[in-house]
Amino acid sequence: MPHKDVLKLLFPIPLEGNFDEDSEIEGSHLDAAQARADDLLQEIFPDQTYEQLCCWERVCGLVPGADDTLQMRRNAVIGKLRELGGLSKAYFIQLAASIGYAITIEELHPFMAGISYVGDTLYVEESIFVWRVNVADQALYYFRAGESSAGESLLWWPDQSVLENLLNELKPAHTFVYFTYA
Repeated sequence: MPHKDVLKLLFPIPLEGNFDEDSEIEGSHLDAAQARADDLLQEIFPDQTYEQLCCWERVCGLVPGADDTLQMRRNAVIGKLRELGGLSKAYFIQLAASIGYAITIEELHPFMAGISYVGDTLYVEESIFVWRVNVADQALYYFRAGESSAGESLLWWPDQSVLENLLNELKPAHTFVYFTYA
């Protein structure tokens, strides 16, 4: 029911004169406010947000790339909100898989007598806190109706900094990670 009709029902007696015009003007403003409230109600869900996406990113501590699509930005927010954390190799492999990357992780250790074998790589002593991420595949994003916005490419792949930034943000502070791409 339009708000102009609701306003008429609020008065116990019928009013005469310019009341119909006034209630129509006031009702149109209330209708516009109701429509705006309905739009903003969708913004509380990160998978449906558009106007408040920058606020979601700020709350999650995310900085979107200049070329990130709407779908990628929403997925980053949802991924951050669902994140539980962890320090194992399996955790970081699963984390990379959740954003579309297939990786393997190697922990590098310096050659140590009694532990290492003939033929093992000789790393420097400081490499005890270094791990290498081998990236096999690259994520692809396809334009999807309802998830993408007008003007975005039909097929897009992110630069590798998405994965690198995520792992560098979540890695243990005393470690160094470097990436190789196959």
